[in-house]
Amino acid sequence: MKRVYYTIVLLLVGNIAFAQKGFHTVGAGVELGLPIGDFGQGFGIGFGATGKAFYGITDIGDITGTLGYLRFGMKESSDLMKGSMGMVPIVFGYRHDFGGLYGEPQVGLTVVKSKVTIKDDFGIGLSGIGGSASTTKASFGLGGGYVFGNWDLGARFQIIDSMNFLGVRLGYNFSLGR
Repeated sequence: MKRVYYTIVLLLVGNIAFAQKGFHTVGAGVELGLPIGDFGQGFGIGFGATGKAFYGITDIGDITGTLGYLRFGMKESSDLMKGSMGMVPIVFGYRHDFGGLYGEPQVGLTVVKSKVTIKDDFGIGLSGIGGSASTTKASFGLGGGYVFGNWDLGARFQIIDSMNFLGVRLGYNFSLGR
C-alpha cells in the first residue's frame, strides 16, 4: 500500500512540476530577527542568512521554499555563562504579487537548537560544562514586502511555538529563465 501511495504522490508532483510554464527564480538574503514576547525576554536580536526558491504558477503567484539559519544570542550572557539558540527554517509558502508589493504566508518546520555553556567554575572544577538540546517545531509565518529590480525587501511575523519573532530580510533574486 505504501508503494502505491508513494507512486501516486511522485506522479502528481512530477506532473505538476513539468506541466507548469512559470518562471523559476532563486534568491539569497540576510535576515534580522527581533524576538517578541517571552522569547524576547531571554534572547537578543537574531542574525542569519536564507536561500529561497520561487516557482511561478501564474504571472502574479509563486510557490516558495525557504531554507536558512538564524542565530539568537542569550541576553544574560556574561563572563560566567553564555548561550544561544539557532533556528533552521524549512518553510513553504505562496507569494502573491500586487505590482511590486507582495504578500506571503508560509508554513513548515523549524529545527531549533539551544546551547548553554558555563565558563567559570567558581573553583569547583565545573568550567566548560554545558548542554544543548534540539527539537523540531511547526512554523507559521505571515509577511510581505517589496521587490525593486532583483532586490527583495521583506518583513514577516514568524510563529514557532513560544519563540516568535519579527523578521526582516534583504535578498537578491536570480532568474533561472522561463
